Amino acid sequence: MRLPKLSRLQGKILLSVAVLLTALLAFSGALDRAVKRTPVSRLDDGASAYFDRAVKTALATYAAARMLNAAISAVQGTELAVSPAGVGVRLSVGEVLDPVNDLVERFSWIMLLSTVSLGVQKVLMDMGVWLGFRLLVLVAMVVLFAGIWLPRAGSLDLRGLGLRLVAAAIVVRFCIPVVGVTGEALYDAFLADTYNRSTESLDVIRGKIRMPIVSPEGAGEGEEAGLLDRLRKGLQETKETLNVEARLNALRETAEAGIDHITSLMVVFLLQTVVAPLLVLWGLIKLGGALVRAPGRAQQASPPPAAGS
Repeated sequence: MRLPKLSRLQGKILLSVAVLLTALLAFSGALDRAVKRTPVSRLDDGASAYFDRAVKTALATYAAARMLNAAISAVQGTELAVSPAGVGVRLSVGEVLDPVNDLVERFSWIMLLSTVSLGVQKVLMDMGVWLGFRLLVLVAMVVLFAGIWLPRAGSLDLRGLGLRLVAAAIVVRFCIPVVGVTGEALYDAFLADTYNRSTESLDVIRGKIRMPIVSPEGAGEGEEAGLLDRLRKGLQETKETLNVEARLNALRETAEAGIDHITSLMVVFLLQTVVAPLLVLWGLIKLGGALVRAPGRAQQASPPPAAGS
């Protein structure tokens, strides 16, 4: 049984009905609810769970950075007093911890930026549902409906504009979920080990910095001492000097290790929350633009119909 061939007018009417129905579904929110009943909903669920976990991780890391900064600030003003060869010398711990303390403060700002970025992306994902599949789809359907009956309005191609709006709606609706799923895949594949190793090391470093550094006290003064007592006092002062130098060297090694791990965490969060989302958004915009331009190029490349045909 052959289906009857539709006339050009009947085709326009059926297409107009489909466009208006899509506009009604978009305006009422039924379009997005229908999409969420498909496997596409896994994309939204995965992205939402990723953003929740990432925000908690970023906040925990930010808190750890602030705790490390507080520990360094508490120790930074300590001075170690020694008396080698009877000459009083004071060594400042702040000179050893200044570089790592400056880096921790910058790291705290980066963690705050990462947390805000993740929170903004989560809000944009919710906004994308309304902006993409309600507003933009509705506007696109109105433009396409006009383009069915009036293909061109002066120099404006209404059908092409409607298709561009449809592509923009799809990109706006799904770009943030794609960013979330991509960010989770990037973290699991390349960044998780670095993050776990660096955060564990920072906890150890904070514990070492919290260890009290006691300034050695000198021997009693005010009484005449014999030759044997003076020799004993000199040996004690030399031992104390070596002990202080060992403490400073250990603290310096701890600070250098902290710089390495903090730098690694900065790279992890900048890649996960700033660089990767921008690259994914750029790629989606380019892909959407290419898909929209493809039909126009095909029409330009097709030869014009022969006269009299």
